[in-house]
Amino acid sequence: MCGGGGSPAKIYAPDTGAYDRMAQKQLDLIKSAQSNEVLAKQGQLDATIRQQQDVLSKLGDVSTARATDTSAYAARLSALLGAPAPEKAAKTPVVGSDRAGQSRATGKKSLRIERSTETSQGAGSGLNITTGGT
Repeated sequence: MCGGGGSPAKIYAPDTGAYDRMAQKQLDLIKSAQSNEVLAKQGQLDATIRQQQDVLSKLGDVSTARATDTSAYAARLSALLGAPAPEKAAKTPVVGSDRAGQSRATGKKSLRIERSTETSQGAGSGLNITTGGT
């Protein structure tokens, strides 16, 4: 038997908010550390890209200056030496009978095709029918 007339028992729920706040604070610190590393690496990458662009720009300037110097040198040299001698391949091609050194008639007669031999002359110019020996 129970005796006494005390007060009924009270159950108190523990305060878990402190644990939740501590866990959230730790997660925020982890995210912050990760994002700071990412931002630092991004800054390094941006700086490297800017340096690369500067180097490429300087390289372009140097190659432009070199091309200008080469062009000016070529102009001075050509003015000093003059025009080069014509090449053998620069002559006009010889066409037709002039290649063989033959002279041809001009005008309408030059359009005719000359025959080297007459058709009635030479071997095999006619119809030769031979019959087998039967």
